[in-house]
Amino acid sequence: MKKKKILVVLLSLAMVATMSFAFTGCGSKSSGSSSSDTITLHMASTVSTTHVWYKDAQTFAKTVEDGTDGKVKVSLDFAGVHGSDVDNAQGVQDGTIDLYIGSTVGFDGVVPAIDFLNLPYFITSYDDADKLIYNDGWAGKLLQKDAEAAGYKWLGVTDCDFRWLSSSKKITNVSDLKGMKMRVPEAPMFLNFFKNLGCSPTAMAITEVASALQQGTIDGQDNGPILSYTYGFHQFNKYWLKTNHSFAAAVVVMNPDSWGKLSADQQKVLQDAADTYCEDVKTDLRAEVKTDEQGMKDAGCVITEPNEAFKTAMQKAAYKVWQDKDVTKTMDQEAITKMLKDAGLN
Repeated sequence: MKKKKILVVLLSLAMVATMSFAFTGCGSKSSGSSSSDTITLHMASTVSTTHVWYKDAQTFAKTVEDGTDGKVKVSLDFAGVHGSDVDNAQGVQDGTIDLYIGSTVGFDGVVPAIDFLNLPYFITSYDDADKLIYNDGWAGKLLQKDAEAAGYKWLGVTDCDFRWLSSSKKITNVSDLKGMKMRVPEAPMFLNFFKNLGCSPTAMAITEVASALQQGTIDGQDNGPILSYTYGFHQFNKYWLKTNHSFAAAVVVMNPDSWGKLSADQQKVLQDAADTYCEDVKTDLRAEVKTDEQGMKDAGCVITEPNEAFKTAMQKAAYKVWQDKDVTKTMDQEAITKMLKDAGLN
């Protein structure tokens, strides 16, 4: 009987020791990773590996890995590995993807409140972008607020591109747009804007644009110079007008649970690296616009600036869109109210 009691005690002590080792040897989820864990974060984007976002993301990933002594690695899953922008944004929401960089035209498919930022003729210059989005601008603050309300961990905001017009014939005056078959994104704001300018807008997926231009199904399209040059649209449209009629920022967001797996020190390294990444992208992307513009010119394209009358017409066409409640009803109403007030429209 004594032997049995001794055996039971010994077994009990062994179980306690094992449980104690298991508890202290493995960090709990809420306390971040332990010193022996290695975490791989998957960063998604739809752009190709030739894009500025990807090139600078390589430095971002190395900075994170070096700053955490190799404990946190960033896998760059670009070129649409995880699907469309909506797929990527939803993946970060549900935790199947850790990080994402994407345009606000795309991210708005999951967070419609931020769509105010994409409204035509809201931001028409880099000075506007720097004032309203960056440097604690009110539009950037609302963008962050809306993203966080949708369940994202906010890491930062950076540049995507302005939108220009391209066409098979030279556009000098607004009257030149009358009846022109113009490809636009599949969004009411852009369809209405171009209707207001006299165009015959056609919503079309970007993957169909090159063949539509080549076949003459459409006369022109609106897109940023980087994307247009990458897709080769300049091969089919000779004339380009630097309208800057819409600006798309780019969000860098993370899944909150993925963020919570990191220790406080690792979180600081990641956030600091994200801050630097956003600044690097802004600088490098703006330089890339100039490079691609020159590439278009070298290929024989004619690139011009809109005259003042054209700019005024675009502004009037845009203001009609801002005042269309059917278009803006899902957007951040605080932003819409401020935009209308600042423009003297309410």
